[in-house]
Order: sequence, then C-alpha cells, then structure tokens
Amino acid sequence: MEDFYQISKKEMEFLTAEINRWKEENIISEEQSEDILALYELKKSSLRMVLFTAGCVLLGLGAISFIAAQWHVIPKLLRVCIIVSFYILSIAAYLFTGRSETKTGKSFLLLAGAILGSGIYLITRMYNYKLEWSTILGVWGLCIMIAALFTRDTWQVYFSQVIVLMYLIVIDAVDIFALDFLNTARLPLSEFFSPINAFALIASLWVLWKILNDRLAFNLNLALTILLLASRMSLCFGGTWTLIILALTGAVMSFISRWIDTEHAGLLMLGVFGLLLTWPEFWKGDLFTQPIMGIEGSSFWPVINALVVAVLMLVNIYRGHGAIGVVFCALLASRYFFDHLFGYMPKAWGFTLTGIIFLGASMFFGKIRKFFSKE
Repeated sequence: MEDFYQISKKEMEFLTAEINRWKEENIISEEQSEDILALYELKKSSLRMVLFTAGCVLLGLGAISFIAAQWHVIPKLLRVCIIVSFYILSIAAYLFTGRSETKTGKSFLLLAGAILGSGIYLITRMYNYKLEWSTILGVWGLCIMIAALFTRDTWQVYFSQVIVLMYLIVIDAVDIFALDFLNTARLPLSEFFSPINAFALIASLWVLWKILNDRLAFNLNLALTILLLASRMSLCFGGTWTLIILALTGAVMSFISRWIDTEHAGLLMLGVFGLLLTWPEFWKGDLFTQPIMGIEGSSFWPVINALVVAVLMLVNIYRGHGAIGVVFCALLASRYFFDHLFGYMPKAWGFTLTGIIFLGASMFFGKIRKFFSKE
C-alpha cells in the first residue's frame, strides 16, 4: 500500500498554490505537479477522535468519582483490580490511538504513568505497608524510565525527569538552601556520593538519553546533574569552591563540542557562575581573604575572575558563539558600571551613558562577527 503524507486543509491549499506558481514559472511540468500532489492527502477529520477522547475522559471521571465515594467500603482485592484495570485501559487506549493520533496516544501513556504512581501509593497503604515517599518516587521514576525505553516516547523521559527531581528534593540530595555561600564545608569528602541512589538515577537518565538522543532531555539531564553536583559540592567544599569548580567546568564544556554538544550549556554555566564570583561576598575562607600585594583577597580575586571570564567570552565570540558571549560581556560591564560609576553621576547622564555603551558594544561585536565570518 502506498504511503501518503497527511497534511491539513490549510497546508494543502498552500501547497497547491505553490505548485501552481511553480508551473507558471516553468519550474515543474504538469505531470510533475500531479506526482507531487499524489504524495499528499488531507488529514482525516479530528472531530471523531475529539469526541472519542472527550467521551473517554468523562466516563473516566464519572467512574473515578463513583469509586472515590465508595472506596472505603470496596474490598481491598477489588480496589487493586480497579487500579490495575484503569492502568491496563490507559495502555490499551495508547496502543489504539498511538499510531493515528500521536498526541492523544501520548496523553493516555502519561495517564497510565500517573495511575502507576498513585497505584503504588494506594496499594501499599491498603495493606499497611507504608513506604517512604522517597521509595515510592524512586520506584515510580524507574518504572517510567522503563516505559520510555520500550515506547521510545520522549514525553515519558520528561515525566521521569520530573519524578527524579521530586525524588532528589525529598531525600535532600538537592537542597535549595545547600548553596549557602556564607558557610564553609559541612560534610567530609567521603559523603560526596551519598546517597548513591541519587547518582544512580541520574546515570540511568543519561543512559536513557543516549538511547533516545533527544535535545530537550539532554538539557534537562544536564540541569539535574548540575543541581545535584552543586548541592553536594557546596556541602563538601563550601560555596566559594563550588562556584569556582562549576565556572571552570562550564569553561571546559564550551571547548569540547567535538565530542559532546555542550558549548552553549558550558557558556551559560561559565557566564552565570563567573558573574556571581565578581561579587566579593561570594569569596569566603582563609585562602581567599588573605591580602595579595596589599589588596584584600576578597577584593582581588573577584577582579581577576572578571578578567578571566571576559577573556573566555571574547574567545568564544571569536569561535562563533557571539550571542551568549556578547550578553555576558555586557552584563560584566554593566555590573561594574552600576556598582562603581553609576552612583557618582546624575541619573540622566548615567542612563544615557549606559545606553551608549550597549549600542557601541552591539555595533563593535557585530563587526567582529562579520569580520571573522569572512575569514
């Protein structure tokens, strides 16, 4: 059976108009235009699928409402059967709609994943086997990863990444208060990989990404990895060393694009963490507060850091990553301008001079990019 590309009515009208224009300009012949149009067909009306989906959702909500009202009087075994039945029905709906209606099929698969997580919680509670939330989230995340592996569905990957993030927060592996830059190290280095489950789940997500090779999954995995490493480093090394290590890691990542597509992520890490290190408040510890050439360490190191970051950004502009490089160079300039000069001049002059600097920078870097693009 011959395969056709299904397109919408609007797309078909556009294609037909383009083909007619190509015929008028003698780019293609009448026979070629017919051959091209023969490759396409109009998508079938989605009204039937919309009504079908809406009916299924309403029936599901009605069944859930009825069961919720009678939940405590339903025998335990029947409750388990109900949960399993809903899960199987969701999978069946995915298999039935997945080939022709991709988004609808993925929605049913996500519903199945949600039922799986709630089922783990409800069944264990029914039989008085109270699992910790961390255990529930860990098992749930692994199950969703397995589903993503078998279905090759990127939505399942994103779903598992959200669950893994919740797991990391629950077990305090990712602590939003861990990057306390005013404190030094609080844990021995031997505790860096504790809990090992957190690193195992992150490693599993990277394996899953390697198999599916999805760009968004890569970015989310990278964000989760940075969160985990930053939290552990801040506890074992302190806030200052954490920022230095992350900034250096970003610099290295921006130069290893031949092996891994990490330039932009590395530049963002270098820019964000390097920019934070331009403030003296983030340089703590005896090593960084010792005077150097008569200058207090907490004032000396931020300036050296700013110069290094600026040079690395200029190098990356030369290498073709102008957008991110220009943004962070402008932010560095603005940070020092507003901190040291802006307060000493009238506001009108301050804003005017700032605008001139930004316009000049945009023209200057634009010319640099054009020059190197000709080389």
